[in-house]
Amino acid sequence: MKKRKTGIGSRLLHLLLCICLAAGIAMPCAVPVSAAGGSCGSSTTWEFSNGVLKLNGNGAVSIYAWGSYNSQITSVIVGDGITEMLSSMFVGHSTLKSITFGKSLKTIPVSFCADCPALSDIQFADGLQTISKGAFRNCSSLTAVTLPSTLKEIGEQAFFTCVRMKSITIPDSVTTIGSEAFKGNNAKTVKLGKSLKTIGSEAFNCSCFSEVEIPDSVTEIGTNAFGIVYDSVSRAGTNLNYYYTGATKKVQIIGKKDGVAQKYAEAGGFPFRVAGEAAEHTHSWSDWTVKVKAGCETEGQSVRTCSVCGETETQPIQPTGHKMGDWKTKTAATCEKDGEKIRTCTVCGKEESEQIPATGHQMSDWKVKTAATCEKEGEKVKTCTVCGKTESEQIPATGHQMSDWKVKTAATCEKEGEKVKTCAVCGKEESERIPATGHSWGDWKITKQPTLDAAGEQQCVCANCGEKRTTEVAKLVGYQVSVSVSEGGSVTPSGESKVEEGGKLTLKIKADQGWQLASVFVNGKEMKPDSAGEILLNDIRSNQNIAVVFQKKEQPKTRKCNFVDITPKRTAWLSDETGLSMNDFTVSANISDNGMVSWLDITKDCVPAADGMPKSEPYGTGNVSFRYQGSDAAVKEYLEKNSITGQIPLYLRGDGDANGIVDVVDAEIALNSYVVRLTGNQNDGISEVQRTVMDVDGNGETSLEDAAFILQYYTQQFVGLKPDWKKIISKQ
Repeated sequence: MKKRKTGIGSRLLHLLLCICLAAGIAMPCAVPVSAAGGSCGSSTTWEFSNGVLKLNGNGAVSIYAWGSYNSQITSVIVGDGITEMLSSMFVGHSTLKSITFGKSLKTIPVSFCADCPALSDIQFADGLQTISKGAFRNCSSLTAVTLPSTLKEIGEQAFFTCVRMKSITIPDSVTTIGSEAFKGNNAKTVKLGKSLKTIGSEAFNCSCFSEVEIPDSVTEIGTNAFGIVYDSVSRAGTNLNYYYTGATKKVQIIGKKDGVAQKYAEAGGFPFRVAGEAAEHTHSWSDWTVKVKAGCETEGQSVRTCSVCGETETQPIQPTGHKMGDWKTKTAATCEKDGEKIRTCTVCGKEESEQIPATGHQMSDWKVKTAATCEKEGEKVKTCTVCGKTESEQIPATGHQMSDWKVKTAATCEKEGEKVKTCAVCGKEESERIPATGHSWGDWKITKQPTLDAAGEQQCVCANCGEKRTTEVAKLVGYQVSVSVSEGGSVTPSGESKVEEGGKLTLKIKADQGWQLASVFVNGKEMKPDSAGEILLNDIRSNQNIAVVFQKKEQPKTRKCNFVDITPKRTAWLSDETGLSMNDFTVSANISDNGMVSWLDITKDCVPAADGMPKSEPYGTGNVSFRYQGSDAAVKEYLEKNSITGQIPLYLRGDGDANGIVDVVDAEIALNSYVVRLTGNQNDGISEVQRTVMDVDGNGETSLEDAAFILQYYTQQFVGLKPDWKKIISKQ
């Protein structure tokens, strides 16, 4: 046996498919799903259940939406309304076994099902016209395919290295077969259609068929379209292995005399035979005659001769087999020992022997020798009536006949009790523990009420033994109330205090002699007291910042700055940002001018402090400060004793769930947001803060690239590297 070997170059998959597959892998390990589905185009849908992927609708499949189920797909059914598919859609699917195409699909795209080692069943529908390049390349489980009568073109490498292909039939509709279309197979027969015009180079090379008839319609046959006749072809890794015995021989070309087929055969050194002519010689055999007579165990031989050329053929005659006489006893069998019988062939005298099975003992009935007790076994015996041999067996102990359980010592809440029972036959006593009953605790009752500053206390009592249990009641949740008061009056309460969640607070405001109330601002919103000088704040659920300003009643009235307020325009900042922009803030000064209070926008006159972004935790709250460079005298006077400071919310870039780390869950949140919006639904279920945090490349939206960047950051962090967002994003 001789062997030839050649290499097959690797092919690149489409970049988009790689990105989709990577995103699918990044999710948590897929668990088999009974049913899933969704949109895969403007008017097409997909459905996955129990290993079967169905594509339905009318039009093109334009979205690869089922990536997380790749490793579970065993069968694909393309509906009759599907008109277009994506290239490389099922490339490398190791579990895919069958695929059925609908009647509206005219073209199977490039590399559609390439490198699917388990694919063994393809059902084409009438209406298909083109099988594109590499569509079923390296599908090593295909043994045969039935091509539709509407097919016109088979592209390059369409069935390349489908090594288990046993036969190939090209329908009459096909006009073109591309280069290497069927290269590397074990087909013993190849039949070409009547409309075929072009056979590409190496189209049927590396095959096992010995002859092929070229239709008269063929006008072009490419280089090495046919080749050596191999005994078998196999594929190991990326290599094709060819096997043959003896001297090499080429495929015999059959075709029209002086036609394209004969010219191709003569140019390539192929044997040629004119279509319709008989082969060189057909034997005319005589009847078989016995040459050597068969014996009981030995073969004979018969022979026949060709009347045309005199060639002879032989075939074996099977042995006749022995003709044995009747069996005769040579040694009689006993109770325990086998006997022997023999017989002799009446033709050749060969003797055969067989054992006569021992007869076995004929035993008497069992008799009790020793009676069994509650705990001890007894014994019984029996005797063979032929040879006198005795056998014995144990009689199982009868076991105790115990009374019902009786309580000896009752159990308490914390201590075990004991119960006993007694055998009615032998009086043996057994005991067991009775588990402690455990406490029966009553409801918790508050014995000390909690406050904002101190925890409370609660107590419960066991209904059985009266034991008491005491635990702490958490102190009340409260919020900070900060009251700042200008000169000229007082506010009760003032300074810093706390109010429990959902509580209320009454501000009592009183101006000094010669002064009057100018303004009250609660969290930046101006409020007016009632006629009694009070303001009631209800249902408090956040920190409260209160500023109360008084002004003198007497003339002349003066212009002054009461305070400066910073209002952020963004919902979130990322902790790795390196600088502040005034475009993200509004800075306003509260001005009293001749008894009138107003706001002055001083944003354009402010710049960030020299220290830039705040140094803080990866996420939390950071302090920011600004310097005033304007010319307003009242503002400048105020800032001689005060500063422009505020707080901004900080988040870790990519930390969508705000748990302080960047992980796979964050990548999944970004991917789900992208997929939901891809289907046309703008409500992706995430907050504006999450959208800002997960837009890691800063392009204004949460995209597939953001999910991939987050996954790369987590992977580098997981293996012990120190990931850098700038380097990750710059490699996109």
